[in-house]
Amino acid sequence: MNKISTKLLSILAIILFVAMMPIVVSATNENISIVSTQNDEGKQEYMIYINGYTDKQFKYAFSNANPKEMDLVYINSITDLGENQVAYLDADTYEKLSNDTIYMWAKAKDDSGEEVLILNGIQLDFKNSLTKENIDLIESITNRITVDVVDEQNDTEEIRNEDVNGVEVTASVGYVEITDKTKGKYYYEMVKATDSADYAKLMELAEKINSEYDELDMYQKIQLGEEFYTLYSKLTEQANWQEVKDKKVYQPEESEKGEQYVVLLKRVSKNDETITDVQFLTADEAEEAKKEVTQETTKLPITYDSILLFVILAVIVIALVIVYIRMKKVSKKNEEK
Repeated sequence: MNKISTKLLSILAIILFVAMMPIVVSATNENISIVSTQNDEGKQEYMIYINGYTDKQFKYAFSNANPKEMDLVYINSITDLGENQVAYLDADTYEKLSNDTIYMWAKAKDDSGEEVLILNGIQLDFKNSLTKENIDLIESITNRITVDVVDEQNDTEEIRNEDVNGVEVTASVGYVEITDKTKGKYYYEMVKATDSADYAKLMELAEKINSEYDELDMYQKIQLGEEFYTLYSKLTEQANWQEVKDKKVYQPEESEKGEQYVVLLKRVSKNDETITDVQFLTADEAEEAKKEVTQETTKLPITYDSILLFVILAVIVIALVIVYIRMKKVSKKNEEK
């Protein structure tokens, strides 16, 4: 009896010791997306979305380092304007905890109705949160500096004349024309996506936002927006800017069908205000003959409605179709025989 009692006391002592131990915290911002906002008084607040729980209710708690489980006070998640479940770190709570590292815990019911821990002391890094300004920039991308994409035959700029088997060949290219009314200087950098891993990634993210955005939950949208914004900011900061002449940015003459280009744009106003933007372009081609032409052209097919508005540029590489002319010559020779 004494031996059993001793063992029980030992087990209880271990349980009590474990319960009193600080809760181990895990990686920074793991499985969460943070949006930074301000209340009516201009004080900082945060909306925190949990991976897999934007459509499920949960309970959450905030604390500084190494709290005990019994000291955590959990509150219920709330819904944002889009009916997403979110943890809300209000200004008062943030101010109380902001002098030290802030950690987050969360619980939710599993399929059996049991309450389980879904976040275990996640360290919150607010420096990596999206702000309203970041989101506004992403939503207005490709429209911050207004442009026209010129792809029609009559609007292209002639850049080369050649004689091919006695037939005059004219090659022209399309261009992006800046129609922005703000006075200032304009600059650009055009990079073929396959020439740069970063530019290829930006193109990939842009296409993903366009094609998949509506299917993503709020957590995934913010994650994608953070990745796009971070890379976009890096590329605009590191760009080798060239001044735009006559407000036109020409497609490279050597462009081939299917090639993708990223065109960064920058406007510096007289008051030194700087605005950047980007266009995502895919090269296509058209051919025509000046006499009895067989013409093959492509239109500007798509304007997207999601976070990003993309313009696909049909790069016009106009060449005389000498096949038709050769056929005419062969036909004439046969008649002479």
